[in-house]
Amino acid sequence: MTKKIKTENGEMKEPLEDTDIDVKVEDPNARGEWGSKAEFVLSCIGLSVGLGNVWRFPYLAYENGGAAFVIAYIILQILIGKPMYMMELIVSQYCGRGPTAMWAMNPSAKGIGISQVLISLIVAIYYNVIMAYTVYYFFGSMQKTLPWTKCKDEWAVDGCVEKTTHKLETCTGNVTLDMVGKCLCSPTNYTFNEGLSVNCTNTSNTAVSELYFYKTVIQKAPNMYPSDMGAPIWQLALCLLLSWVVVVACLIKGIKSSGKVVYFTATFPYVILIILLIRGCLLDGAIDGVKYFIVPEWEKLASLDVWAAAAGQMFFSLSVSFGGIIMYGSFNKFRNNAYGDALLISTMDLVTSIIAGFVIFTTFGGMAKQIGVDVKDVAKGGYGLAFVAYPEALSNLPPPQLWSILFFFMLFTLGLDSEFALLETALTCIQDEFPRLRKYKTHMCIGFGVVLYLIALPCITPGGDYVVTLMDFFGADYSVLFVATCESIAIMWVYGIDRFMQDCTYMLGHEPRPKYFWGFCWFFCAPLLIGALFLYRMIKFKSPEITKDVPYPEFGQGIGFALTALVLIPIPLMFLYKFFNAKGSVMERLRKITTPDETWGPNDGSMKDPKTEGFNMSKKYGVDNPAVDANGEGYMHM
Repeated sequence: MTKKIKTENGEMKEPLEDTDIDVKVEDPNARGEWGSKAEFVLSCIGLSVGLGNVWRFPYLAYENGGAAFVIAYIILQILIGKPMYMMELIVSQYCGRGPTAMWAMNPSAKGIGISQVLISLIVAIYYNVIMAYTVYYFFGSMQKTLPWTKCKDEWAVDGCVEKTTHKLETCTGNVTLDMVGKCLCSPTNYTFNEGLSVNCTNTSNTAVSELYFYKTVIQKAPNMYPSDMGAPIWQLALCLLLSWVVVVACLIKGIKSSGKVVYFTATFPYVILIILLIRGCLLDGAIDGVKYFIVPEWEKLASLDVWAAAAGQMFFSLSVSFGGIIMYGSFNKFRNNAYGDALLISTMDLVTSIIAGFVIFTTFGGMAKQIGVDVKDVAKGGYGLAFVAYPEALSNLPPPQLWSILFFFMLFTLGLDSEFALLETALTCIQDEFPRLRKYKTHMCIGFGVVLYLIALPCITPGGDYVVTLMDFFGADYSVLFVATCESIAIMWVYGIDRFMQDCTYMLGHEPRPKYFWGFCWFFCAPLLIGALFLYRMIKFKSPEITKDVPYPEFGQGIGFALTALVLIPIPLMFLYKFFNAKGSVMERLRKITTPDETWGPNDGSMKDPKTEGFNMSKKYGVDNPAVDANGEGYMHM
């Protein structure tokens, strides 16, 4: 009798002739698993540790009370961040399914998974545009003279200066004060200007690094009307193409290829951060920058704005509810210690943010001391930090080309890991819904790369910066908060925290410890605090701005709200679709669509083919399954 061999999806097949019986046959339809524990952990770290840790966290801390902000951040990470991260990891590992298929646990909530896919695709589009900026600067760093250190003649009218200087204030009419340096003319009172005893100027001093980014790199248009958009900038189009080629090449075989790449992309940034930290600490004036970063302003802990800023940063830094954590967790082995992984990865995210803060502000302190200004004159956030302030700071470190190359290559690798997860989330969900497509994962990856590249072209036009801001603000910021609220309610309140705890106990062999703390965070803190944050952000809604105090035009805000609706509409639509397709009274329908379907169960093989087990597996959970037990002890249904 011919022996059979087991394929990756659990099926038994005849071995090929002249094939050794121990050879593992790879099924093209198999879902696959991580090659090693290290690949999973590094991929998750790469997803959570991204560009925001370097350019957003340090400036938010500086702007919101230094150490007071960090304390608020830590508290919220403990109450919301770690619990949500662990919840997503445990659920996905338990069922072995991605963000859409996992909702067999609560069919009415499947729209949440679809919304997460849409958010991931939107973020993948504009995130790669930002990575294209880093590619542009990476190659620009190889020139003999760094292009962001020399003023062009046409920038003279913009007050171009090659070193950041004190920000000019409007002239006061006081001879003593105005004689200290140049001052700005009054924009409205011309009689006042004529009576001044000093010559005023109509142009404020603008650092060459700022003009280089806005006038050469992105060529920013004055407004976002269609007539201002222009054609794609060819240099950025090539950089964006290169970025997408790298992403697609690394994801060509899914996690089997990206899992190998992260050994470099997830660890290299730490090497560069440590090098930059050591170099920054050796600068004269470094301690001045550190004071701005960590000296606490305790009174700011009483401000809701500080807590909202900390919650927003914590939420998006960990990438909770984007679908990436669920996707990565679904490829884990069933008995993997997801509990320990969640704590490790979320802690690494916090540690990286703090290290990045010291890297940035030691360098800013040295730069401020060298050119004779305050740290607040050189500190910027977001784009301004990554592509304006820090490049100028690095230009003061010999040899500037080396430090610039290392910094921008580090930014690219930081973004690369996050981009892997964003794209793979969409691919995994499609393949979970249509398993036959798994054999075409290479074609799908290339196809998605081409389509998303074409969709991103408006983001690299002169008006593209407004498009990127719109996609980030309306397509991801508010949307993901609403999705997270619905997700935590659908799992902890509808599926039930008792069921969740039982599933966790079955998979890990023990309850999450301490049980009551995690239960409190999952059942109360996560849904209520995230929901409160969403409402607070809506009440305090403020449109993105074209320039200071000039909001986006109404048509731009309209497009933004339409994008938000597109992302969130699957949640109510899927609920209504399930409801109206169910049979019975209203309560019977609600009970039906919120009860786990017959495919729901643990991903340990016991639910793969219920007919072969000899008992009815309908509506069974891990703790109810009499065919399996945990730690050698049978579990009784509680």
